Amino acid sequence: MTEFKAEDYRLREAGGGSRGAGIRSEDYRGGAITASPSHGGVVSFLSSNEKEGRWQLPRHFRALAVMGNVELDLREAEVGYGLSVIEAVTVMGNIELTIPPEITVECDGDSLLGTFTLKYVGASPTQASPDRVIRITGTAYIGAVSVTVKKPSRKMLDRLARTFGMDSE
Repeated sequence: MTEFKAEDYRLREAGGGSRGAGIRSEDYRGGAITASPSHGGVVSFLSSNEKEGRWQLPRHFRALAVMGNVELDLREAEVGYGLSVIEAVTVMGNIELTIPPEITVECDGDSLLGTFTLKYVGASPTQASPDRVIRITGTAYIGAVSVTVKKPSRKMLDRLARTFGMDSE
């Protein structure tokens, strides 16, 4: 008897098919199927890392900043439906997360001689959809974790308008 693997079932075509019949590359390009990676992360040691623009948030993402800086902008990122967890740990460093207002944010972090904050800028917690939730956990040791929920900037809206061939007003 063969072992069942979750990825085997998930990668089959909708109409069934054998194990080798998986998803075609054109399915991904057309945007018909999106598979979120399960784990990912970034480490910043005496340096700085930034993620912005189009990227895919894994279901469990870890950010570690040791005497460094990590900036994650999720306003253009692909965030899957359901729960995604971001674990933010900083030691004498800084982690900044920017989240769009249409995603529900749950923030539960600790600090030791540091700060772990959540603030809404030009957005309200009531605007968020319960279908997509980001839970932010972690600890700030003599450092700062800042979570900001805000709308896209004008620059970002102009760039999206150019990408899709629309006039920005």
